Amino acid sequence: MVATKKPVQKVEVIPGFEEVNIEDILRILMNVEGMEKGGKSHFALTAPGPISLIDMDTGLEGVVNKFSKQKKIYRAYFNYHDATSQNEWEAMWKKMKQAFYDSLATKSIRTIIADTASEMWELCRMAAFGKLAQVKPHHYAPVNAEFRDLIRKAYDSDKNLILIHKQKKEYVDEKWTGNMERAGFGDIGYAVQANLISWRITVLDEQYGRGREDGYKGFGITVKDCRQNAELAGQEYLEPLNTFPVFASQVFPESEESDWE
Repeated sequence: MVATKKPVQKVEVIPGFEEVNIEDILRILMNVEGMEKGGKSHFALTAPGPISLIDMDTGLEGVVNKFSKQKKIYRAYFNYHDATSQNEWEAMWKKMKQAFYDSLATKSIRTIIADTASEMWELCRMAAFGKLAQVKPHHYAPVNAEFRDLIRKAYDSDKNLILIHKQKKEYVDEKWTGNMERAGFGDIGYAVQANLISWRITVLDEQYGRGREDGYKGFGITVKDCRQNAELAGQEYLEPLNTFPVFASQVFPESEESDWE
């Protein structure tokens, strides 16, 4: 029997399209949220250096010093509470954006941390409106686009981006649901590749009925979702595994923890 050749299928080119050929970039854009003193900054600072730190909080003292001896950390400080007029907030927002873009453009930087992105979002709004409350929803379109553009530009780089967010009480019909929600730009969860919750259980939590069934006390990280590896959703990392290298090496199983140090 003579084998017949399969006809060669002609590949048509669709106008305006190109064939998908995207390689994985070994970097993660993530949101890390949690309550105060829940280990958010500590987790972020375990990311690979050199680190560019956009500091908009006052909670880094005593935390960043632990890591500055191990890796290069460059800090740009902005506190919108120091300003008193919209012109000053506009100028500060412009400087903060430039610091962010300069960090993306600096080849040696491996990780950019915004601590906190909750306050970064507040500064963006103060620069646009001069206030945080009583702003009509339809006025937010250009502000939302400007903030979203920061994250889009990070996708064009090889940098890790860690956006640290505070949490606040969640209310429905002016009643607290008993749950906490992220404080900040509403679309962050969609914009990043991974969403994590940083937390801590203490003896006091246990006494007030907020402990864990397994009796664990200490710091931990819980994965809400991960675009690159959806199977990690719900995964917990307890001390001493609550670090960026451990998480990143599971997001990219072909990598080693040492690749992220």
